[in-house]
Amino acid sequence: MIVQPPLLALIPVNYIFILAGMTGLASPYVKDLVRRGFSTVDLKRLFFGMVVSGGSVYSGGKKYCIRFYGKDLVLHTIFADLAYVLYNARPGTTGVRGSYVTQLYSREAVRELREASPEFETRRGGEPSLSFILEGGIDVKVEASRVLMSTGGWISCSFVNTTCGVRAYPRLGIGSVLPSNTLLDCSKLMSEVGLRFSVYQDKRYDGRGYLATSDLMTLKRFGNQGGFLEGTAVKRGEFAGMEKNSLLAAAVRAASRKFSSKEEAIEKIRELATDEELKIYLNRLMLG
Repeated sequence: MIVQPPLLALIPVNYIFILAGMTGLASPYVKDLVRRGFSTVDLKRLFFGMVVSGGSVYSGGKKYCIRFYGKDLVLHTIFADLAYVLYNARPGTTGVRGSYVTQLYSREAVRELREASPEFETRRGGEPSLSFILEGGIDVKVEASRVLMSTGGWISCSFVNTTCGVRAYPRLGIGSVLPSNTLLDCSKLMSEVGLRFSVYQDKRYDGRGYLATSDLMTLKRFGNQGGFLEGTAVKRGEFAGMEKNSLLAAAVRAASRKFSSKEEAIEKIRELATDEELKIYLNRLMLG
């Protein structure tokens, strides 16, 4: 496991960054974690989660690189700020065919990730363990679940004809072909923060699968815990481009209603989501 001087590892990083006025931090999310007194080890657990669900680790010769992938630029800003706080390094972000890649060159970061999970070779079929995250306190686990859901999770909505009309069924999930050990660790993490997911195996790939749920209490609880990290968007389907949290809130509200058609249900969810996005926008203005 990651070895650090005990006192230094547990001291909240806000003592340093508040004195410096948090100069250099661009992400409101990371600034909030610092203000809340998350320790260096706490932040490393979240950084670790981002790499597990959305990155890769490479080392060869004298090159040590951690890459983070994805279409949500806000997540790359978070990744870069965490790298800066933890390793005093500035990763570079590059646009690649409608997506982004952020690269952190740090021997120390690669070493620590490998110590936390020796099987950290996701591109070579390895199965990273989340034990380092699972050792954290409840606040860290809640934020880790949000990080994992934001980088590798999804929210969708299906529509079913019933005798009473068309009903909307929201579904929350993470992954698609997660390795079995990583999948079980994710399931344990979600369970420990009160989120009930079922494990599904992907029939195309032996020993791989994903987590998903349509349990409305779980969807509501996830939203109350903060939901997806702000600014992450739906990537495909009828609601592509919509903020994930807006769709989450709208779909939960629509689940209790009946509609005359699928088209009416979709239009209502879009209307409710627009209201949610307006609330988010006004809240951003109030918070400055």
